Amino acid sequence: MTPHRLTLPVLLTATFMGFLDSFIVIVAVPSIADELQVSIADTQLVLSIYVVTYGAALVIGGRLGDRFGRRTVFGLGMGAFTLSSLGCALAPDLEVLVVMRALQGIAAALMLAQVLATIQAVYEGEARRRAVLAYTTVLGAAATLGQLIGGGLLALDVAGTGWRALFAVNVPIGVAALVLVNRTIPQTRARGPVPIDVLGGVVLAAALIPLLLGLGLGPDRDWPVLAWVLIVLGAVVGVLLPFVERRAVAPLLSGQLLRQRPVRLGLVATLAFYAGNSATLLGLTLFLQDGLGIDALGAGIAYLPLGLAYLVSTLAGRRSGAPSGPQAMLWGSLVMFVGLAAAIIAGLAGAGPVVVSLLLAGFGAGMGFVYPAIVASVLARVRPGDEGAASGVLLTTTQIANAVGFAVVTAAWNATESLAASLGIATVLLLGVAAVGTRMRAGVKDRSQLSEDPQSATRALHATTINHKE
Repeated sequence: MTPHRLTLPVLLTATFMGFLDSFIVIVAVPSIADELQVSIADTQLVLSIYVVTYGAALVIGGRLGDRFGRRTVFGLGMGAFTLSSLGCALAPDLEVLVVMRALQGIAAALMLAQVLATIQAVYEGEARRRAVLAYTTVLGAAATLGQLIGGGLLALDVAGTGWRALFAVNVPIGVAALVLVNRTIPQTRARGPVPIDVLGGVVLAAALIPLLLGLGLGPDRDWPVLAWVLIVLGAVVGVLLPFVERRAVAPLLSGQLLRQRPVRLGLVATLAFYAGNSATLLGLTLFLQDGLGIDALGAGIAYLPLGLAYLVSTLAGRRSGAPSGPQAMLWGSLVMFVGLAAAIIAGLAGAGPVVVSLLLAGFGAGMGFVYPAIVASVLARVRPGDEGAASGVLLTTTQIANAVGFAVVTAAWNATESLAASLGIATVLLLGVAAVGTRMRAGVKDRSQLSEDPQSATRALHATTINHKE
């Protein structure tokens, strides 16, 4: 299958929009609370509800793409995302805004669950490796530049729209992308029938919604009993999921996929990496805005060294001879660790925001090597037809990790108001990524695991961003 020259740009545009909306609204919380005359704590629901519905719908969204066609579901998701963004921009009160954000999260899940699955299906070999690198570059750009873009739009106050511009900006971009979907994205789907595991989807959503909601609401309300009840409820329902899936004719989560050691380790690394990443970004934001009183635009500018370092390292990762695979995961996480440690020491010594943000460039440089390797480890052994579900599992794990990182760091900041405490949590998590990289590197040396299924091995070598040569 030959992709159109605009296939990847359209997919990456959707990726940037969807991930940006997880971060861009952070800087607008005070403005939203002021205009709608609600409390900051209540306004936090605008942030958390997007993550909740997005995370809950990812796996089922991926499976819908496997069955009904990934281009079809991608287009439906893009259209719904554009309309819900318009609804957010026009929301007259907090209740309507929260409902629109919930719909926006579901739409983002339908849309974004198809991106990696489509890349996996239409690109091969070196083209696929470059597409995955471009995908991970866009993810990092959305995460690190989200607050800069949000702060800039707030500062510009386009036509007096204030925070509403942060949502309205999605509308023309979404319309343009919709025009191109049918022309540029090949239609791919699983071979043969793909039954939808409705019960599994319901149980998964019933586990993720209370878990993510509890993690999102707890830190901003001093961890009330309700937050703990939601977290425990989500965990208990989550324990039931494997039993439900074992009885399913076509389980939502493929047992064959989850039994693969590189996949399991990759998902563990995803949890540690994204929890550490979100902990760092939020910790720096709280330090700059709450600790030093810097405005939203200034805080966004402070992310530039980190974001630029990430971009440079991902581009460097395309060169032959660059660290790759488990080696990139190991060394990249250690570089991130050094950058964080330097920032912590500088913060404890009373250094200003410029010094801290420059030192965190090391963190960004390491990110650019780690995440492509993690994505490769999860997707390399996916069977044809399971790309959508695997993409959904990976992105769902990312959202759980983000929620955990945000919750833990917010709690640590509220208790200590210390940058060192916030970044220290991220440092511990990154050591976990390094440990996983070490285990995976040892596993790669045992080539017997690749010989069990020659076709699987061939897909692994072609699908991965790993260009491993020993």
